[in-house]
Amino acid sequence: DVRGIMAVLKEVREKESEIDNLIGPIEEMYALLLRYEVRVPKEETTMVSDLRYGWKKLRKLATDVSDNLTRLQVGFKRELIKEVKQFVVDAQYFRKDWEANGPMVPGLDPMEAVDRLRKFQQMFEVRKRKWENYSSGEELFGLPVTLYPELELTEKEIQMLDRLYNLYVTVISTIKGYGDYFWVDVVEKITEMGDTVNQYQAQCKRLPKALREWPAYLDCRRTIDDFLEMLPLFQALTHKSMRERHWQQVMEVTGHSLNLAEDTFKLQHLLDCNILRCREEIEDLTSAAVKEEQIETKLASVQVDWAQINLVFAEYKTRGPVILKGADTAELIEKLEDSQMTLGSMATNRYSAPFREEVQGWIVKLSTVSEIVEQWLMVQNMWMYMEAVFSGGDIVKQLPQEAKRFQNIDKNYMKIVTNALETLNVVNTCFGNELMKSMLPHLLEQLELCQKSLSAYLETKRAEFPRFYFVSDPTLLEILSLGSDPPSVVPHFQSGLFDSLTNVTFDK
Repeated sequence: DVRGIMAVLKEVREKESEIDNLIGPIEEMYALLLRYEVRVPKEETTMVSDLRYGWKKLRKLATDVSDNLTRLQVGFKRELIKEVKQFVVDAQYFRKDWEANGPMVPGLDPMEAVDRLRKFQQMFEVRKRKWENYSSGEELFGLPVTLYPELELTEKEIQMLDRLYNLYVTVISTIKGYGDYFWVDVVEKITEMGDTVNQYQAQCKRLPKALREWPAYLDCRRTIDDFLEMLPLFQALTHKSMRERHWQQVMEVTGHSLNLAEDTFKLQHLLDCNILRCREEIEDLTSAAVKEEQIETKLASVQVDWAQINLVFAEYKTRGPVILKGADTAELIEKLEDSQMTLGSMATNRYSAPFREEVQGWIVKLSTVSEIVEQWLMVQNMWMYMEAVFSGGDIVKQLPQEAKRFQNIDKNYMKIVTNALETLNVVNTCFGNELMKSMLPHLLEQLELCQKSLSAYLETKRAEFPRFYFVSDPTLLEILSLGSDPPSVVPHFQSGLFDSLTNVTFDK
């Protein structure tokens, strides 16, 4: 209070000449306005007339207060000296209490130390204000300023500890807050969490060396380092390749059961698992999940590809689209080989274990398709050859039994083609189709019998006319089928029958 009064008196003395210089021009200005009968609000004229009176009254009051203060100064000074002596003793007791019960007591739990620090901070603030008041009073009365080494030391320690424990509380509360994040949100926030904890780590490194052996510092540093070590594991576990089977493995490795429901599973549940204890197992598990996903993607690609690949047919004479188109079928066979190689590679990969049945299923499917297509092409080639042979009347007359056999073959071949045209998809046509599975080997067997009979028939013709040995089976068959039209045989003379003849004229 005394300091406040002294400050006001000082301000009055400093402003005295300045205010005197301000009042004169104001009075002159309003006198000029009055002389020229300029209308001025009554309130203003009253205020102007009271201005000098009020200033004189204030100066008189300041003089009276100053005189009164001079009379009381001795009493104030005596009281100040008495209070300062008491405060010196209080400061010493406060220091002893700080050393005995403060946050610097060895072996104290960090969270209890935080509570003690907050308590002593409040107690110190009260003494800090008294310290400042007493020092100002001593300066005011010209007394030597008393020093309080106990409070100065305590203030330094409080400032230092405040830095440590503020960081400690922030780190603990922040990481505990992260534990409340739902796992589905961790994916988006994991980068932000990493940046924040890295900042805490930088702040921790900037703390004074004197604090680095304190339990709070060690606990804070360990919490930060552990979280930063777990962060890559969290990132790996948030990868889209993680499936329920992988989480089951995490539970087995950590020995903790986890409820994976989106509205239940939180980061804290994973923190409670102490995943650093089984870090290597988690890393192997997440690495395997990524590689399994690659296999899963390849397998899905195989499934999608073969769901879209169809058989392509070409027109044959007047029979319609009844034969497999050459170029497209060659591409199909190449695609089959590529897919079988891919699936074979998957089957030998140790990361394909979760898809082993599916991979083996596709290996069987494509192996069956490859076998069916191969048989189909063999049947088709022989059918085309036989179809050309038995379409002529002469051979049919000479081999009636084989012609009848071929009619049955042709009918069954058309059944296969009709069935394939209705389905078109390669896998659906060739795999699990009992008609294909049973009919193609049967047709091949029947066509081979026809071929055998045909070869025996041609052998008898060659025996009758040895020059037939110089021509191929197809050429000989065509010659024999033209028996009722001799002039049509002439073009085949150059095929090996009569090399020296180019043309023959037949008598009608």
